[in-house]
Amino acid sequence: MSEPVTTPPIQNPSTEPIRPVAQVPDRPSLDGLEDRWAARWGEQGTYAFDRSAERADVFSIDTPPPTASGSLHIGHVFSYTHTDCLARYQRMRGREVFYPMGWDDNG
Repeated sequence: MSEPVTTPPIQNPSTEPIRPVAQVPDRPSLDGLEDRWAARWGEQGTYAFDRSAERADVFSIDTPPPTASGSLHIGHVFSYTHTDCLARYQRMRGREVFYPMGWDDNG
């Protein structure tokens, strides 16, 4: 049997960080964050759908409205995550994605 090979630990002679450390505020502010991203996505056409696109270029996701089942729970997140991932993947591949969000229509 051979002896296990060990390597000495790497010594960092400097006390300076290897790369700049990000400064995280004690309390982050979310004010204006949604508006900023909505404006950027609008300018870039991130969620735009071209109704004149050829049928072969369209990826459509048809989700039925959820049933009225009470409070929001993890099942809602779980079920919408799959279709959201599919929509984003197809959009990154250059497809025109039609993904209308279904909402409860039972009153």
